[in-house]
Amino acid sequence: ASWYKSIDGNPGFHDEIFQALHDMVKARDGQKVLCTLMMDEVAIRKQIDWNGSKYVGYVDMGIGLETSSSLPVAKEALVMMVVCLTERWKVPISYFLIEALNGKERAKLVRMALEKLYACGIHFVSLTFDGCSGNCSMATDLGANLEIGDHFRPFFSHPSDDEQPVYLVLDPCHMLKLMRNMLADKKVLLDSNLDSIKWSYIEKLEKVQCEEGLLAGNKLNKNHINWTRQKMKVKLAAQTLSSSVAKAMLFCCNDLKLPQFEGCEATAKFIFTIDRLFDFL
Repeated sequence: ASWYKSIDGNPGFHDEIFQALHDMVKARDGQKVLCTLMMDEVAIRKQIDWNGSKYVGYVDMGIGLETSSSLPVAKEALVMMVVCLTERWKVPISYFLIEALNGKERAKLVRMALEKLYACGIHFVSLTFDGCSGNCSMATDLGANLEIGDHFRPFFSHPSDDEQPVYLVLDPCHMLKLMRNMLADKKVLLDSNLDSIKWSYIEKLEKVQCEEGLLAGNKLNKNHINWTRQKMKVKLAAQTLSSSVAKAMLFCCNDLKLPQFEGCEATAKFIFTIDRLFDFL
């Protein structure tokens, strides 16, 4: 989006973009434009600079408040982006310099974004975000319910049209890393049959492959075991919780009869399930 550099790039919602989207929809002559809204925080360096007219680097929501030393220094930029599902384009519509936002504040920004985009004639089917606690609270405030059970409701009504549901999509890449992190940190999980899902089987598989000098059809190595050094890499999480790792475990257990893999069936089933879900999403 090189043209984005030439418009008003201050924090907040950007009217030039909404006008461009409105003109684009109008040119479609009644053809429905389906989109999804994505939001995420980007870590920024905490720093105050003089830009020639004012100091910048403080929390800024784009509502014209005078920046002063009484405001906290921003440490993240919350970015919102529209991605079209019927055509090949995407465009950032806003960003906000923040220190921290609670669920209600996030929900208010989402409603404002959807209302502005609805006025442009764009139809939204989903909202994508990562699984942090603030975003889960935001989902509840919007009217959804992400708790698995009788009241599970993975959508909320569009603020400008009660008949139009907006579905929630937890970012698959982020959720995959959280699943890997949980298994590695807790070491043992229990499935619905109370069978143990163990991180140690993954460690044992890596050790066997290292000792033999052969990979059993997977990419597991020391980096996947010592993942904390590169915990942001989705590739490492995807290669750890992959069907190839699960198949290698079962091979070591059933074909090679290695005693250290006895009882790994529940762990392999868990990995198969996560791998399949990730592919779907």
